[in-house]
Amino acid sequence: MKKEQLTDRLEVVYSSRSQVDLMGAKSFLESEGIITVMQNEIAGQIYGNLADAPKILVKEADLERANALLVTGGY
Repeated sequence: MKKEQLTDRLEVVYSSRSQVDLMGAKSFLESEGIITVMQNEIAGQIYGNLADAPKILVKEADLERANALLVTGGY
């Protein structure tokens, strides 16, 4: 198995203020083998609409596949 690189560039693949949608999309991507990272998750919970919307990030190499999966998954 390839060792994950800490230097991989991350790109935003999905953003939502709905925690349910966000966690659903994250779980869906991870079930398809795509590693995800959350951004602004806590800030959104603390500051609400004053903070930037929470985002799901994926490695740049996985971005195209992740976008296609989210479309077919209804996100």
